[in-house]
Amino acid sequence: MKIVYCIQGMYKTGGIERVVSMKANYLVQHGYDVTIITTDQEDRPYFFPIDERVKRIDLGLDYGKLDYLPSYKRLWHTRLKRKEHKALLEQTLKREQADICISVGFQDKDILPSLQDGSRKILEDHTSRSAFILMYPPQQKFKRLLGHLRIKLRERLAAKYDCFVILTETEKTEWQGIPRIEVIPNANPLTSNKQTDVVSSRKIMAAGRMEYVKNFIELIDIWAKVAPHHPDWHLSIYGDGWLFPFIQQRITKYGLEAQTTLEGASNDMASAYAQSSICVVTSHFEGLSMILVEAQTMGLPVISYACPSGPKDIIQDGVNGFLVAPYNQEAFAERLDKLINDADLRVRMGEEGRRLSQRYTPEVIMAKWEKLFAQLTSSKK
Repeated sequence: MKIVYCIQGMYKTGGIERVVSMKANYLVQHGYDVTIITTDQEDRPYFFPIDERVKRIDLGLDYGKLDYLPSYKRLWHTRLKRKEHKALLEQTLKREQADICISVGFQDKDILPSLQDGSRKILEDHTSRSAFILMYPPQQKFKRLLGHLRIKLRERLAAKYDCFVILTETEKTEWQGIPRIEVIPNANPLTSNKQTDVVSSRKIMAAGRMEYVKNFIELIDIWAKVAPHHPDWHLSIYGDGWLFPFIQQRITKYGLEAQTTLEGASNDMASAYAQSSICVVTSHFEGLSMILVEAQTMGLPVISYACPSGPKDIIQDGVNGFLVAPYNQEAFAERLDKLINDADLRVRMGEEGRRLSQRYTPEVIMAKWEKLFAQLTSSKK
């Protein structure tokens, strides 16, 4: 069976690129013929390791250049670029004779359903339905209003695909008017033999892009309620982004410099987890939250806002961690204080997290994908 993934480029360090590389490697190692079609890769190397048997095709469209055009030119040139994209992609898919063609949500998503190449089409959604709205602060009312429109447009687009794949069960009932929706979480790519010590470690960790959606400034507000009672504990936040200096200012405001570190981006998250004893998430929304999945794989208890929608699929409240009503800082601080004070509870929740994280192993997740591929191709006309 021939599987094709369509993506803008594989030179970036993002989560989607990591997931695509993992799936492509797994499939080709299990007898599938896999091709990755990019639009903007050019001669740049793939960031994540890729099996040499995975075929790579770049269409050389370079959508990125459009960002540098004045807005009055960008609209016209985007239309021309998409017309060229459609012709090149249809020609390529016919030549490759793909059985399954998958969009992970870049420019190709608007093009694939109209192509007459004989392949079954899948659209993957790597975020949350609520993201269209919650990615903007409440004061940006017009952008949030546009978010509702974008949800309707995404539903209309997804209905044109043979299957729409989302990350969480929580979201399945929220999407409307889509004939076939399947829930397939991302597999956990983290593999490590490193051991955590949630008893002796005095480190709390968080990780992610330092942008509005991760809500790290509120995490500092919560930490300011807890830190004075536990002077031997430390909070480390991993990641980069435009909010970095503002988060640092919040740390300084509370005088928490000795108990808080902004670690920057890390290419060795396994070590970050291994050195910690608690993982915390305060996001406005999460798709699946690989941070929570990875932390549990490493045996860390977790605390998260019950934001849309991933944390509610991952955390069983009181079993492998705590779910807290969004923006209830007092409750979050109380749960964090409870875990800090109770090493036995950290151990129990961490062990339960390890057990539950087996739901996200590559073998379990890719079996779901293989089943979907078989179903779609068996009904192929």
